[in-house]
Amino acid sequence: MDWSKYSALKSGSKVSFGKEKQVMREAVAEEKDDDGKVVVHGQEKEEREYIALSQKRWDGESGEALDDSKREFSLSDLEREKSRFDSDIARLQAQSDGLKKAIADFKKV
Repeated sequence: MDWSKYSALKSGSKVSFGKEKQVMREAVAEEKDDDGKVVVHGQEKEEREYIALSQKRWDGESGEALDDSKREFSLSDLEREKSRFDSDIARLQAQSDGLKKAIADFKKV
């Protein structure tokens, strides 16, 4: 995801966060034999909820809408990515500051 485009995509209703469900295990009905003994133990359906970023997609040739792209995110995923960008900014700012000093020294010669 190009996060610099997030606000524009969101305002155009092309991207959004939402809760999703994933079936981890389907329900199984209990089965008994003719004598009433359980031969298959019943189990309830097991699901998990998560938050996903949904993004609209289209076929490049036909323009036909495709299924939305969905990617699971956690708050820690987003915070980790922001932290990575912030450290990149700090590193680039240090490079820029060093170049500024080098340019000043160069102009003195």
